[in-house]
Amino acid sequence: MCRNRLFFVLFISSCLFLSGCRVVFDPFAQNAEQKEIQKEHRQKADVQEQEEVVQEESEEPAFNINATLTLDGEKMMISGDTDLPPDTFLKIKLMPYKGNATVEEIKEETAGTLNEVPANTVGIGTSVEEDGSIREKTYYRPDLSTRYRFELVFEPEGQEEEIKQQLIEQAGNLDELPGLQVTKEADPDASMVHGDDPVKGYIQTVNIMKAGEKNGDGVTLEFE
Repeated sequence: MCRNRLFFVLFISSCLFLSGCRVVFDPFAQNAEQKEIQKEHRQKADVQEQEEVVQEESEEPAFNINATLTLDGEKMMISGDTDLPPDTFLKIKLMPYKGNATVEEIKEETAGTLNEVPANTVGIGTSVEEDGSIREKTYYRPDLSTRYRFELVFEPEGQEEEIKQQLIEQAGNLDELPGLQVTKEADPDASMVHGDDPVKGYIQTVNIMKAGEKNGDGVTLEFE
């Protein structure tokens, strides 16, 4: 009798002990933990991506171009200086903004543009003088009531061979110059010079407002 009672007491004690030590599997808690881990990974990835973007944006170009554009009615006069070799050619482009583009959209660089004004209307590019100054040239502004984006473009691969050799001596491989931008997407049918490779270079711009607006006339604008 005592033996049975002792066995019963031990059995009850064991059950109570096991109940107290029981591990409860909670799938909701596990899912929450997994979500928290995934969230941490996403945050780390976002931070890394932001750091890479900042690094790309802060990359200084291999050459300096300090240029201005002076507006005087239909005349647009370019001037400035650079550390590019003498006789380096600089392209220009005049792009009209769409008629419904607002000043805010233009400032935020979200405004759409129309086709480039032909070179035989606005004028062709300019070049670098022996003293490092940008050859002063006057361009034609077709419409005073239209807003434009004026681009000054330097494309290393588009230079004459002698100039390219000087550029390589100054800065190294032309395809790996810091701060390069794609100035023209790959188009095998449009260029026999560059083939189907995208054209890269440096682009600086100024926004030209309507003649009656701020930065529309009688002002000198700095390329950025």
